[in-house]
This record gives sequence, C-alpha cells and structure tokens, in this order.
Amino acid sequence: MRRINNSKIGARLKKLRESRGIDKTDAALEFNIAPSQYGCIENGKKCISTEVLIKVCSYYNTSIDYILFGKNPSCISVFFKKIDRYPQPYIKVALKVLACMFLQSDNKEYYNHPYYKIFMDGLLEKIPAEAPSAIKYVLEYEKNRKKTSENEMIKELGISRYKWNSIMKSGYAHDIEIPLNISNQYGYDMEFLINNKITANKFFDTLFAIQSPEKQKDIMQVFELVVTNQEKEYNIEMQNNKLPL
Repeated sequence: MRRINNSKIGARLKKLRESRGIDKTDAALEFNIAPSQYGCIENGKKCISTEVLIKVCSYYNTSIDYILFGKNPSCISVFFKKIDRYPQPYIKVALKVLACMFLQSDNKEYYNHPYYKIFMDGLLEKIPAEAPSAIKYVLEYEKNRKKTSENEMIKELGISRYKWNSIMKSGYAHDIEIPLNISNQYGYDMEFLINNKITANKFFDTLFAIQSPEKQKDIMQVFELVVTNQEKEYNIEMQNNKLPL
C-alpha cells in the first residue's frame, strides 16, 4: 500500500523549482496559490492538493507518480510507444481496438486488473472524453460492479459521506488522499484517476506475450493499421485547426 510522504514531495518540488531557476514566490504565482501555502508544501508541512499537483506536473512536464512517489516509468509498453505522442482521445481509441483483439482469449485471471476494467469491461464508455477526472466514474463503476451500497464504498475507502457527495456532484477530489485510497484499493493509476489519462501500462504487452506467433502477427498488423489511421485523423485535425475562421 502506497503512502504519501509530504517531506519527500517537498524535496522533489524544490529540486524541480531550482532546476528552472525560479524562487518560491515565482512558483507560487505559477501554480496560482499563496507564497505561504507553496512554502508549506515545499517544506513538507502541508499536503499537496490535486489542483496544485496537476499544475505542477504540467509546468515541469513530469508525472504524478514522480511528484508523489519519486517514480518514473521504468519501461514503456511496446504498443504505447507507437501512440504516446497523440492526445488522449486517440490513445484511448487505439487501445480500445487493441483490447477487442484479446476479448476472445480467456482473460479471467486479469478480471480485476484496472486496464481490463477500463478497456474490456466497459468503464471507458462510462467516462466522457472531456471529463477532467475519472474518480467519480470509477467509484460509480466499482459500486455497480461489486453490487454494493454507497455506505459500504464509503466505509471501504475510509472517506466521509460529505466527501463522497462532493465527488459525485463535482466529479473531482481536492484531497489527494482520496485518489490514493482508490488506487490502493482497486489498483487504478493515479494519473488516470486524477487526470483521466492513460499511461504506459504493460497490461497489453502481457496479454500479447501469451498469444501464439500467428495471433501476435495478426494483432500487430491490425494495431499498425489503427495507428496509421489515427495518425491521419490527427494530422487532418491539426491542419483544420490552422485554417482561418
């Protein structure tokens, strides 16, 4: 079970800030918070909020896992390498098609894997593409999947009824401990929960490795076609956005 260490988070923020050559006041302005608040976060005296975390990751072009846990991806999915430069809607479409090629396999042992839930069990279809966070939809999905009550979910996650209602209403969680609890309980990536963003998970590589050579060849050929089509659509969209109104 992962836990947050405010002092280590503050140390990583300090390292990133100094690498940019800015002071604490400049950083606070960049993240739209008071200098005193930023100082408390960097000094490890206050927990970072999800709002500030998102701004920090965007500004320094780093990951949530690095800020919270000091971890960067040690390996990148073979499939993700081909699509990681595209926006999230394109990535999700490509991976959804990839998932469909594994549906005929016996995947029961992966039934509780978050990527199985997202791509093979219908969670992705429940999350609007424009949703800034997946937290609300994950909680609704897990409640229905487990056929349990809101009260049981609240108890399981150790949150208050007030916070549950707030998430269900806004679709967002200010307290970083909430997505962390959900991640620890159900296995979802923090990046997905907080940003509705799919990262370079090796799930599909694992499923791919157990296929026959013939099946692997078919899967890769189809995936290459999907990537090529996504690239064409992406280029068209970019060209259209450059056209004058």
